Amino acid sequence: MSIRLIILGFSALTFFSCSTSSRLSEKATVPANQIILSEDDQRSFDYYFYEGLRLKEEGQYQQALDSLGKSLSLDSLDAGLLAEIAQLQSQLDNKEESILTMQKALHQDPDNWWFNMQMIRLYLRNSRNQEALTLAEQLHKKNPLKEEVYNLLIPMYQQSEKYEEALKLYDQLESIVGVNERISFDKMRLNLILNQPRKATAEIDKLIQKYPYENRFKVLKGDFLMQLRQPEKALEIYQNVLADEPRNPYAQISMSEYYNSTGDRERSMEYIIEALKNNQLEIETKIEIIGQHIENLLKADSKLEDTENLFKLLIEYYPLDERVHEYYAAYLQHQKRDLEALDVYESILAINPTKESVWFSIMQVHFSKQDYEKVIEIADRAITAMDNNLRAYYFKAISLDLAGKPEKALETHHQAFALFKEGEQVVLKSDFYAHVAELHIQLKQKEEAYKAYEEALSLNPDNIGVLNNYAYNLSIDKSDLAKAERMSARTIEKEPRNSTYLDTYAWIFYQQGNYSLAKFYIERAISYLKDNQDKGVYLEHYGDILWMTRTNDEKAIENWQKAWETGIRTEELKLKIENRGWKRE
Repeated sequence: MSIRLIILGFSALTFFSCSTSSRLSEKATVPANQIILSEDDQRSFDYYFYEGLRLKEEGQYQQALDSLGKSLSLDSLDAGLLAEIAQLQSQLDNKEESILTMQKALHQDPDNWWFNMQMIRLYLRNSRNQEALTLAEQLHKKNPLKEEVYNLLIPMYQQSEKYEEALKLYDQLESIVGVNERISFDKMRLNLILNQPRKATAEIDKLIQKYPYENRFKVLKGDFLMQLRQPEKALEIYQNVLADEPRNPYAQISMSEYYNSTGDRERSMEYIIEALKNNQLEIETKIEIIGQHIENLLKADSKLEDTENLFKLLIEYYPLDERVHEYYAAYLQHQKRDLEALDVYESILAINPTKESVWFSIMQVHFSKQDYEKVIEIADRAITAMDNNLRAYYFKAISLDLAGKPEKALETHHQAFALFKEGEQVVLKSDFYAHVAELHIQLKQKEEAYKAYEEALSLNPDNIGVLNNYAYNLSIDKSDLAKAERMSARTIEKEPRNSTYLDTYAWIFYQQGNYSLAKFYIERAISYLKDNQDKGVYLEHYGDILWMTRTNDEKAIENWQKAWETGIRTEELKLKIENRGWKRE
């Protein structure tokens, strides 16, 4: 039997996540009430047992369980066999059976370390936390020097919010393994949960006492004192560290935080820049700092030269790090130096030609300048570099549309449709169809446009832009106004302060002849207009609605005149103003 128990040790390694050497050193005890098999039965037992282990290693858990079941029919008291069966039952999600089987194994061999561990894991896996905790406590009493049981029991106490008990166990563990960072930091955290800041501080002091030349623990104490709102004590620690180690990057960062808390942004940025220049600080930390402080770096006008030199220095130190280049490009764009930013973006593409965010940053620069032909050129490069990136196709189609080439934009969309995989990127595909619909509207192909709208909504029923545009075009055509009203209502539910959607809703009511509701919603639409929004269409609609309400003809004409002044120069609007309205009947 002992051979099988050693093999059990191998097979359960991944289940317990313990080291091989410690596992193999454990010897399972042979229970006194074991069944004595005949030679033939022993051979059959061994055959089915080893066959079960082989099938288990191949991942054939049910077949393995069937084979081990035949061994069990010959010897129902074999603890190692029962433990193997419990594992398989757990793998097959037979929760209650696995627990009952493991309990039998543990009954046969109650002092077996690994059986106890497996039992605890099964309890936890099946949310029987109290039973797991009770068994873990018993295991700890029997094995007070085993570090593994502390690593198991302490998290269970924490999960049960028994923080005092967890701290006591940490004290015991510390007496076994000595003071170390992991234990001290966990004890700090637990003491803070228990609102015992002095005890938490004492844990840092232990680390400082054990590692007197490790300034990072002193900086940590300073940071902790900052959290406890004792900034002057923290400052004293930081200054002492810098006196001992003038280029300690963590003390520099902490000094920056100190001055930031006092409102001295100038001194704060000085220390951040010094830390970023510090070659003792790893690149990951520098990137994290830049991410946290990029906004302040960009705003620090008095430090612009230092900031730029800093970025250049970082690029010199880390020429292949894409993130440093990206931050520098963002800095240049903030300074309205777009051409220089484009050069930096191209440098990133030289490092990583498939960097999607950079391609779109380049396109965005040209897009903001309305250089749509350049955007199209960049999009083509991006499509090639990123193996037919679908978003690049979308950017290209939008740019072709804005460049006055709707047919070519449609052609680009249809090229992209062939690249979509079934059931994937449905939201993006819905946006493609939405733009296809708008292109067909431009080309006065209403039937094709409505088909594209339907496709877009079938892929993404909550595509709010499609719901609005589809509804508005139906209202313009005076076609299926009930459907248009339903779709527009959904947009108002989602964004009740969106002027565009409110205008559409008002116009649908206008077309239905419900002028009072139309007036209510167009007035709301105008009240929510933002300063940068073009008011022309809203004012013209407001004039039309007022005219049909017959309540204030002069105000209607006044709104048409305002719409004309915004730049709307349609013949229809001109006639409404010159004729002072139209015959309502």
